[in-house]
Amino acid sequence: MIKNELHYQTGDRVTNKELKATLQRLYDKYQIKEKAKATHIVRYGYLTKRCKIRIGDKRIDGVEFISQK
Repeated sequence: MIKNELHYQTGDRVTNKELKATLQRLYDKYQIKEKAKATHIVRYGYLTKRCKIRIGDKRIDGVEFISQK
């Protein structure tokens, strides 16, 4: 279900905020009664590492996709 709708590639970088919003949208769609967290992405077969993403002159917490199981 959810795994089929996530389309992240190795090397992609997204902010925690963006990832949580994506997961929450899918949780709502499938009526999963849980609050999305960025760390939940590992449940769907993705390996990630924490990173900082530069947006303008700010550095925002995010994740980088290492591989997919």
